[in-house]
Amino acid sequence: MTTRVLGVIPARLASVRLPRKPLHSIAGRPLIEWVWRRAVEAGVFDDIVIATDSPEVQAAARGFGASAVLTRAEHPSGTDRVAEVVRRAEWRDFGVIVNVQGDEPFVRRDHLEAAVALVRDGGWDVGTVATPIASAAEWREPAVVKAVRGDDGRALFFTRAPVPHPRDAEPDFAGGAFLRHVGIYSYTRDALLRWVALPESPLERIEKLEQLRALAAGLRIGIAVGAPAEGGVDTPADAARAETILLKQMATPALERA
Repeated sequence: MTTRVLGVIPARLASVRLPRKPLHSIAGRPLIEWVWRRAVEAGVFDDIVIATDSPEVQAAARGFGASAVLTRAEHPSGTDRVAEVVRRAEWRDFGVIVNVQGDEPFVRRDHLEAAVALVRDGGWDVGTVATPIASAAEWREPAVVKAVRGDDGRALFFTRAPVPHPRDAEPDFAGGAFLRHVGIYSYTRDALLRWVALPESPLERIEKLEQLRALAAGLRIGIAVGAPAEGGVDTPADAARAETILLKQMATPALERA
């Protein structure tokens, strides 16, 4: 029997750097609608649901045709919000769950497919994606999370530090060892529920990276390496950049964009 795949888009209304981020208008539509449309167009999911703490976001989502549910306001992370959804009766028979971050209007279909395949076909507890780092500035930037990957695709570590660190030379960014983590996660149902039941780990506390909680506890995380993607929307500048890209895409015939 084919394993069913559920896409969950967590959308918390509060945001420091971009107020009311899910509802922020970009090219005439709220940000969350662009993310949902991208997820639908990917064709990867058997069902997609927006999980929010805000009746206003829920109403907006239902207005553009999305399934949307209210979740508790006090969740510390999007992962916890996703876990609340999969515990509900209507989604208990989905074997693979994907956390599609609610501020990623350019999430790539091939990234989603790769993350799902790692769990559904590759036997990993969790699947995620990384892309090649292209410059020293990107490598040194703490906001860019680096992924260290084993020969079998296993995640060895995630960090904000510039790693791996060449001892005797400058970094060779053409060699494939320098990777930027993309925040897509697929999970088996059991792995997701185990993840959110774990206490915060010391490594997670130091780096402020929740995936280190799962890694430190022994969950097997597979990393697929994919092509670079447009960044997410965290700030007004990001929103302006996204609008420029989306307006250009809207003006380009679909056959030219394919």
